[in-house]
Amino acid sequence: PARAAGAPPPGAAAAMDDLAGEHEGLTVNELAKLTEAFSIYDKAQQGYIPFPDFAALWRSIGQNPTEKELQKIIADNDMGTGHFDQDRFLKICESDNPRYMKDPIRPEQLIEAFKTFDKDGKGTLTIGQLRYIVQCMGDKLEDQEADDFIAFVLAKCRRPADAGDQDSEEISYEEIVDQLLDKDPKNV
Repeated sequence: PARAAGAPPPGAAAAMDDLAGEHEGLTVNELAKLTEAFSIYDKAQQGYIPFPDFAALWRSIGQNPTEKELQKIIADNDMGTGHFDQDRFLKICESDNPRYMKDPIRPEQLIEAFKTFDKDGKGTLTIGQLRYIVQCMGDKLEDQEADDFIAFVLAKCRRPADAGDQDSEEISYEEIVDQLLDKDPKNV
C-alpha cells in the first residue's frame, strides 16, 4: 500500500529511537526537527554539511549566531574534514559544555533589556544609544553588523514625522522588538 503524504518512511520511528539512545540530551521531537533540517542542507545526500553551509543550517533551526560564534563552533568541532556529519551536528546541538544552542528570546526579555537604557521612561531610545548598545555591550557587533542593524531599525521603525539628526532620532523599542520578531519569527 502507498504511504500517506507526510507520513514517515517505514522504520523511521525505530531509527529515531536509536538516535535518541545515542543523543540523550535531545528529545525525540528535537531529534526529528534537527535531522530533518540536516537532511535539507545535505543537498547531495552524502551525510555531511560542508562548513560554508553550516551557518544557514544553524540559522534554520532558530539560532542567531554571530560570525565569531560560528567560527568557535566550527573550530571546537573540526575533525579536519571540512564538514560536519549528522552525528557531529547532533553532538553540537546537545552539548552543554560548552552550550552552543541558545534558547529563543521572548519579546518581554528584549523589551526589559531596552528599558534599562530608557532613562526618561518614554519607551524610546536614540539611534546613538542603539549603536552604543549593540557595539559596546554584551555580544558586540562588528561595524558592518551594527550598520546593518541600524539601517534595519530606520527602515522598519522610523515614523514618517521623524527627521533631523539621525543619531538623536528616537525610536520606540517595542516597535524594534516587533520588527525583529517579524523578521525572525522562529526566535519566539
